[in-house]
Amino acid sequence: MSSNIIIQKAKKRVIKICKSPKKFQKELYIYQKKLPFTPKLLDHDNKNTLNLEYINGVHIADLAQPDFKKISEMYITLHSLETKNGKCICHSDNNPKNYLIAGKKYFMLDFSDWKYDFPETDLIHFLLFWASIYDAKKFHQIFHDFVKAYTFEMPINPLEWEMLLPEVIKKFDIRRVRFDKKERTTNPDVKKNREILSEISF
Repeated sequence: MSSNIIIQKAKKRVIKICKSPKKFQKELYIYQKKLPFTPKLLDHDNKNTLNLEYINGVHIADLAQPDFKKISEMYITLHSLETKNGKCICHSDNNPKNYLIAGKKYFMLDFSDWKYDFPETDLIHFLLFWASIYDAKKFHQIFHDFVKAYTFEMPINPLEWEMLLPEVIKKFDIRRVRFDKKERTTNPDVKKNREILSEISF
C-alpha cells in the first residue's frame, strides 16, 4: 500500500498518510484541482498527510449495474484537465474499489499513481476490470455505453487504441498476478470480452 488510511466517520473525514513525499505531492496536486468527483481536501500538513472529506458511498463493483455513462464523464473531465507532451492526466489505478457512488453522484478516489499518459491507456485499463467480471453480452453493452459517452465529448484515437491494447493487457495481467488478485468467480468470457475491446471501432 502507498498510504495508510484512517476513516473518521463521526468527523466526516478521512486521514490519508502517504508513505512517500512523491505520492503525497501527486495526491495533493489533484485534490487541489477541486474536481467535482473527488472528495474535498479539508487540510494537509504539506509533508505526508491529507485530510479529505469522507464519502459515505458504495463501491461501484457492488452495484448490480453501474452507470458507465456517468463514469465516462469523470474521465472526460480528468483527461481534459491538462496535457503534457501530447499526454493527459490519467488516473491509472482503475480498480473498481477506487470508485464510489453516494446518492446519485459518482466519485473517483486514490490519485497516488496518476501520470501523464495517452487517454486510451486509462480507458482500456478501466474496462479490463469489467471484462474480467461480466459475461460477454453485458460487457458488450457497457463497453458500448462507456465509449459512446466518452467519444461524444472527447476523441479516441483508434490507431493508438489498437497499438496500446496488447501492452495494457500484459501490464494488467502482470499486476494481477503480482498482487495475487483473484476475481470473485472464474469468468469464461474474459477472452471473448478482450476480443470485443479490439474489434469495436470508434
